[in-house]
Amino acid sequence: MSQALFFAARAFVAATVAAVFILGIACDSGTSGASEKPGPDIVRGAILRVESLSLTELGALEIRDDAGKVWTFEARGKRFALFTPSHLNEHQVLGLKVAVHYHREADSLIIDDITD
Repeated sequence: MSQALFFAARAFVAATVAAVFILGIACDSGTSGASEKPGPDIVRGAILRVESLSLTELGALEIRDDAGKVWTFEARGKRFALFTPSHLNEHQVLGLKVAVHYHREADSLIIDDITD
């Protein structure tokens, strides 16, 4: 009987760990999980310039919106899992638009996230 209790306890612990793991992923507020709700701090447009700090770190991004306005955003070395500098260069070459989610800090526009 103690062996059955051992296996039941083991299954309970495994299920608890799995539930915590799944909840952790669902509640993750990482850099690449964008919220698609429209708001004043989202600009969609074509990429004009990509400034990279490394293969994975973005320095700055410049885009032109549909009205023709040019926007310059700072990334300050952030990493965006789905949007590496090389992937953003690919979007630039192919003319694919991106949506930049950002916030203001003084006179700078700081990228929070990037989506297709």
